[in-house]
Formats: sequence, structure tokens, C-alpha cells
Amino acid sequence: MLQSFMLILTKSLLLRKIISMNVQKALLQSDVQFETDKTPLIVADYGSQAVVSFVLQQELHAEFSLVAKEDSKDLRKDGAQEIIKRITKLVNDSLTSDGSYNVTLSTEDVLKAIDSSISEGGCQGRYWVLDPIDGTKGCK
Repeated sequence: MLQSFMLILTKSLLLRKIISMNVQKALLQSDVQFETDKTPLIVADYGSQAVVSFVLQQELHAEFSLVAKEDSKDLRKDGAQEIIKRITKLVNDSLTSDGSYNVTLSTEDVLKAIDSSISEGGCQGRYWVLDPIDGTKGCK
């Protein structure tokens, strides 16, 4: 069972890495959204969370609990259409990049994947923890 979890983790991390690399290549000012504390939050954070959530859902075929930082609240606001469009493209490009998944997620699918990561963890059961480390904390 541990080996199975390691394979799932490896697959999700490789896809997450593809998102980060693609964002690094095409980082534009519009790819940055500021959280309330003025910490920049780039599309890689949302995309990474959506990809990891999607992979866990597909591979575990059962209930899973993922503790992650982001939710789709800000992405559902007026004016966020361009950023969610970029996130959706990054997610789809990553999922199909190595042939593991032959899917095209809609914007709503991506938003649901982000929101399915809302867990508080706890001392019972098994849960995954995701905290994208993208180096943006110190950027202003």
C-alpha cells in the first residue's frame, strides 16, 4: 500500500512540477494575484493544488482528505476570468503532458478540484498536506 501511495505522490508531484516550469517560462504581471496580506499568489499555486487534487481523486478512487491553502472564492469573483482561464490551461496541459490522463477539465472542474482540497486534517484517518513552495513569499 505504501508503494502505491508513493507512485501516486510521484505522479502528482511531476505534474505539479510541469505547472511550475510552465509558469516560470511565461510569468506575466497578470499571473499574479495578491492575497489580503499582499503576498503574491500566482497561477502555479492554484494549478498545483488542482492537479494534485485531481490525481488523488483519480488514483485513490475513494474518499481522500487533502489539506491545502487555497479555495476558489477569489477565482469566482468578477474580473477573475482571465486568471482562471490560465489556470485551467495550465492544469490541462500538465495532465496530458505525459500521457497519464486523456482528459480536458472545464473551468468548473478545476474550481471544484481546488475546493475539494478543503480539509482540516485531524488525528483520525489519513490525509495529504499540500503547501506549494514557489518562492513568492518575499516578493512585493
